[in-house]
Amino acid sequence: MKLLSKLQKQHVQPAALILLVGLTLVLLPHFLHLPLWLIFSASILILWRGAYELQLVPIPNKRILLILTLMLLAGIIFSYHTLIGRNAGTAMLLGLLCLKLFEIKSYRDIAIIINLALFSIVINFLFDQSIFVALIMLLALVFLFTALISFQHDYKNKSHPTSLETIQLNEKRHFSLATRMLGQAIPFAVVLFILFPRVNGPLWGLPEDAFSSTTGLSDNMSPGRISQLSDNPEVAFRVEFHSPIPTADKLYWRGPVMWEFNGYDWTAPKNERIALNQFEFTALTGLTTYSITLEPHNKFWMFALDLPSTLPLNSQLSVDMQVLSTLPIQKLQRYKIASYTDYVLPAYSKISFQRYLDLPASNKLQQSRELINKLNDPSNPQNTVNNVLNYFSTQNFYYSRQPPLLFDDPVDEFLFKTKSGYCEHYASSFTVLMRLAGIPARVVTGYQGGELNPIDNYMTIRQSDAHAWSEVYIEGKGWIRVDPTASIPPENIENTADALSLNSKSTKPSYLFEASWLADQIKQARFAWDAVNNRWNQWVLGYDNKKQKAFFAAIGIPEISWQGLSQLLFSILGLLTAVLAFIVFSSSSKNKDEVQAAYLKFLNKMKKQGLIKSESEGADDFAKRAIKKLPQHKTNITLISDLYQKLRYRKASNKYIKIFKNRITRFHIP
Repeated sequence: MKLLSKLQKQHVQPAALILLVGLTLVLLPHFLHLPLWLIFSASILILWRGAYELQLVPIPNKRILLILTLMLLAGIIFSYHTLIGRNAGTAMLLGLLCLKLFEIKSYRDIAIIINLALFSIVINFLFDQSIFVALIMLLALVFLFTALISFQHDYKNKSHPTSLETIQLNEKRHFSLATRMLGQAIPFAVVLFILFPRVNGPLWGLPEDAFSSTTGLSDNMSPGRISQLSDNPEVAFRVEFHSPIPTADKLYWRGPVMWEFNGYDWTAPKNERIALNQFEFTALTGLTTYSITLEPHNKFWMFALDLPSTLPLNSQLSVDMQVLSTLPIQKLQRYKIASYTDYVLPAYSKISFQRYLDLPASNKLQQSRELINKLNDPSNPQNTVNNVLNYFSTQNFYYSRQPPLLFDDPVDEFLFKTKSGYCEHYASSFTVLMRLAGIPARVVTGYQGGELNPIDNYMTIRQSDAHAWSEVYIEGKGWIRVDPTASIPPENIENTADALSLNSKSTKPSYLFEASWLADQIKQARFAWDAVNNRWNQWVLGYDNKKQKAFFAAIGIPEISWQGLSQLLFSILGLLTAVLAFIVFSSSSKNKDEVQAAYLKFLNKMKKQGLIKSESEGADDFAKRAIKKLPQHKTNITLISDLYQKLRYRKASNKYIKIFKNRITRFHIP
């Protein structure tokens, strides 16, 4: 109330402040990816405009605005090295939108700003399509629509005096109208979402830098590459099991497989990838079936438990048993797949073992060669594997998320100097030692484990679950998985969570069982929120051509063409329009009758004072004439006249009709 009083006294438009609130809501999700200098600048510009509306500071002149614009462009070029693309284009648009706040001279400028803000809402979904962002944008729409209605009203009534009560009532009405408009649009949006024909491919292409900030596994592995993901809580994919969940030691989600080593990096040259048309392996246990909802990462790999026995549509299997999509994963993708977690995997006859034995020709790895000469058992490769694992477990090796840097000879430096590393350090050094011993070996990256959500009984695999392990080929046993990090003693693992995930025999420290009630509730709330996000992914983001067909099949329409779908869409939209029009007009007619009856009661009270309204006289003119005769009742007469004109000629809610009628009832002239 104090703010409204101040606004009235200073002739401030509340619509401007409402616009700034809406614009702030639009910008909030963008702050997660904009550079800090632009976040700070946008915040200052919005606060500056708000202070100007409160008549606390002057507005900058054209010269200052020109300088600020040039600084904005220079900053974007410095940060992004371009003005083109999703990231740079978004930054420039939002910066110019904030500067546009200082060029408001007419209702046209207001309309431009609001339309740019609405466009920025759409841009938000190029970065994040979560339900949280959707809810914030819905709230932003309410404020932007309220501002648009308020500005339109203010520009039409510039010369009309308004009381404090009128200002307060107007803004409540405008907010209610904006909310009602969005509410009326929701049924149309739902119908369009469900019935609009889905196509298999995207309707438009995304900018080249649309996935530049995507985190996750890479197609190369070097010391420190995977450890960068150790504290990243972002979801990589979610899994719904249709059969019993395998034990923790079987939850290895196979991703990129690498075999070429240059002394520092492991890679898998794309030109050497070979797809399998048919390949057989021996299954030792029953089949595990499950569905994966994969987050977009703009790469080709798809994830599966070792080893996949079926393939999703539009995918292929490499000779290294890696599932690869035919197109980059650029949108949420759900696929059903099956795997055997116990198997015998033979070698692929068309690939030479030399591919898995090569090492760079250099004078490096001298100490590693001396070590493997001591540990190698040429007559029994399995003994060699066990000897190396025993070496890791007995020589004070540590598992660390922040290992020391490695330089010229990373394998020797890790094995004999630092002895501290993350999973990629152990997988890389173990694979090199196997090759030095003449045992074919390769590096496999992916994810290990996952967190089971007890609410919806699905498993969430996050970027922090990224892992690397080795595969070695032993005659008579085929390719076998070896995870050298699992050989590290629990007491040598710096992080407790890592110790529990890497070693299933580890027990939780007692203090972890003493978690407070609040911690348990927070964990349950996190599970609940993740379950909501999962359903949002499945039924909103994942609503594709298949789900649309499944929906119609469920309601008894197994086959429907896109022509039939279009006809059904327009028929339902037409029906909705007719129903909504009937409700609005019938309600409006009824309300106007009530408003007119109450106003006639007011005119009867004025008639007793000798004030008779002629048929040709408008309500505004009659109010001015009445105020001249009864100046002590100016506030009430003005408010009643304002309410009458708004309720009579616009859609009126029962709440404001009641206020109007009560105001007239309480209006007495002694």
